[in-house]
Amino acid sequence: MSNHTLIASLLLASSIPAFAGDGGAILKVANVNATRGQTVAVPVGAETMDIIGAFGFNAMPVGLSVDEVLYNGPIFSNGWEGWDTAPSDNVRVDAACIFTEDQIAPGDHPLVGLVIEVPDFLEPGTVIPILLANVQFFNYDFSIPTLEVIDGSITVFRTADLNGSGSVEAADIGLMIAGWGAVKKSSDADLNGDGVVNGLDLGRLLDRWATEG
Repeated sequence: MSNHTLIASLLLASSIPAFAGDGGAILKVANVNATRGQTVAVPVGAETMDIIGAFGFNAMPVGLSVDEVLYNGPIFSNGWEGWDTAPSDNVRVDAACIFTEDQIAPGDHPLVGLVIEVPDFLEPGTVIPILLANVQFFNYDFSIPTLEVIDGSITVFRTADLNGSGSVEAADIGLMIAGWGAVKKSSDADLNGDGVVNGLDLGRLLDRWATEG
């Protein structure tokens, strides 16, 4: 049996309960913001006390689907990839680091990106949980560390391109300032849908500066 086949078999056959601890590894999904209608790549990363050997998990964005998995972490810098079942609303991702040149030092590293399209009909302020399940993790020597699993989310915003010009710019700041304060009904300037145009909305606008919004 090849090393590749052996690691894949271990990933399929093993199951590690998730629990917090001082050492070992943390597998975590990021909390990201997205504009309605935007496609985002949500990072999944690992904080490890040892060299990564292999990992596997199911990722479920509640009510949505993972369209693609990006193998864009440093352990994939040599061009190899893992295995996944995308597109799926319960995508399975597995990967094994079997070659010396693919090793990375212990630390806090991105592993993969989950490409998710955010529907344009969602209400601003909607939070979409991204849940992990059936998680497996191996150090490079095939030892199994203690493991903590942290779910993530996508928070939905209105577009910051308030005048529809195709780019967030100074004119959009002017429109936001004009609508500053509490709003009695839906306001384009209330980007997070909390009923008030304030610094939180301005921060989002500046974060989307020079983009489509």
